[in-house]
Amino acid sequence: MAERTLSFPATFEAYADAAEELRSMLDERALDERTRYRVELVFEELVTNVIRHSSSRHVSPSIEARVAFEIDHIVLTLEDDGRPFDPRQYEIAALPKSLEEASIGGLGIMLVRNACDQIEYERTREERNHLTVKIAA
Repeated sequence: MAERTLSFPATFEAYADAAEELRSMLDERALDERTRYRVELVFEELVTNVIRHSSSRHVSPSIEARVAFEIDHIVLTLEDDGRPFDPRQYEIAALPKSLEEASIGGLGIMLVRNACDQIEYERTREERNHLTVKIAA
């Protein structure tokens, strides 16, 4: 198993650099397009949610993202010091019936749940969110 860690402030500028580093890691692997898409999608949705929704506790929360390449899964582990949020408990609203009823946003957690095989969450003693997701490789 190979593992790499990215540590960065919870800002969109830092996210862009971290996403580029993730893409470089994925370039080093022989992944099919579907797996690669799912990893990038999950990373983007989870990190941008932290950036958008966790800043009330700190001016700039920090994010630590570990990417582990296992034989049959890619495991993303994200830790942040933002507000507590367990995506497994988030209630997803019904999908709109038409484009006229649709609004932008609000489907990220649903996308993450659909892209992952397993999601685990805990709030640590250090008051950090610890989220682990497994994506089939």
